[in-house]
Amino acid sequence: MLLDGWKTFRLIRTALAASHWPPEQLRQVQEEQLRKLLVHAYHNVPLYRALYDESGFRPEHFRSLDDLDKIPILQKQRLKAARPEEVVARGVDPRHCTTVDTSGSTGTPLRIYLGPRDQRWQRAVAWRILFEHGFRWTDRTLEIRMALGPGFFVQRFGIASKEWVSILDPPESWARRLAETRPQVVVAGAGTLHALAEAIVVLGFEPSQPRLVVSDSETLAPVTRRLVHRVLGTDPVDVFGLVELSNFAWECELRRGFHVSADSHIVEVAAPPGEPGPIIATALGMWTMPIIRYHTGDLAESDSRPCPCGRSLPLLRRMYGRAVDSVVLPRGGRLFWPFFHEVLGRYTELRQWRILQEDAHHLRLQVVAPDESAGLLVGIAADFRRSLPSEVVLQVERVETILQVPGEKVRMVISQCGAVEEGDAW
Repeated sequence: MLLDGWKTFRLIRTALAASHWPPEQLRQVQEEQLRKLLVHAYHNVPLYRALYDESGFRPEHFRSLDDLDKIPILQKQRLKAARPEEVVARGVDPRHCTTVDTSGSTGTPLRIYLGPRDQRWQRAVAWRILFEHGFRWTDRTLEIRMALGPGFFVQRFGIASKEWVSILDPPESWARRLAETRPQVVVAGAGTLHALAEAIVVLGFEPSQPRLVVSDSETLAPVTRRLVHRVLGTDPVDVFGLVELSNFAWECELRRGFHVSADSHIVEVAAPPGEPGPIIATALGMWTMPIIRYHTGDLAESDSRPCPCGRSLPLLRRMYGRAVDSVVLPRGGRLFWPFFHEVLGRYTELRQWRILQEDAHHLRLQVVAPDESAGLLVGIAADFRRSLPSEVVLQVERVETILQVPGEKVRMVISQCGAVEEGDAW
């Protein structure tokens, strides 16, 4: 157990140093690790053997990152359809692995199998992001999740102590635990943080200011960022990741975009810089169930400019979230959630919103707003009419709340008329 902790600590220390490595060094590390992973996957994981044989690819065809396009893309549906013995490396019994499942909020859940080495790597990947933002081993953390996480031996001595709170409990109970425990760090999904901040306001609490608030699992909307910042006194750090891959992109202190943990992941955006495109990602530290050139179903914009923070890691300018969360226009084209944020971000009275689309000519915008909001709704509708195609009819309605299903991600844009499905080509 102590040896495992020491190995984790060394991984974290190396990762923090990698944030300032020259790009050439990062590239060399990625290439070396990917070569080894490809050989391992081809010879030991039946799914990759079949996928690569179908396309005529062999691990030796990869010599540098310039050859990434030669590696076949792993589609999500194929991964979901595979049996455990097809995705887990030979010699490993899936029954003896630790498993985690995706939420399945847009389809069938996907099960991920982790061995001890993979779990240590995932812990280090997550801890690294905290340390990038000033985390200390003596900090107390409050984390709100659907499934409560494990405890570790060192936490008995006050090292990285953490309290897990269930998302199934009422938000008022989260607020009370926050006031009672006074943690230095709060970690939760964006929708959960929003509900926590609202509960604090309703209860009239004045909580102690956490030094670090981390928002993950869902898109952090500007309205949620403002609310959490105002109530908790701390600007939340937006972190992007997937259960399949762990967290791999995060905001630095300048909030100018998302740094990619390039020492642990290879992240491609299948579009020119500044344009939205599918994220294709590789987890360099997962060997029990490798994830290589995986079509995530999410969209992002890459940025070729360096970040003024001084880190040398690649930068994603904007995260769009899932490709399924977009509005389809009558004459082709789509609108993603940032478009709606740009319009609605000017209305500070709004607490939440959601776009619903049943066909290409009709949109319904639900907003959580003050009771006396008739003029506000008219103004919002007028703003959208200046931007939306004339053949699109927008209905704006005030609602008391936008319900969140426990354990599922908040979807701010829900379309039922042919949005790109997860795993489809862009």
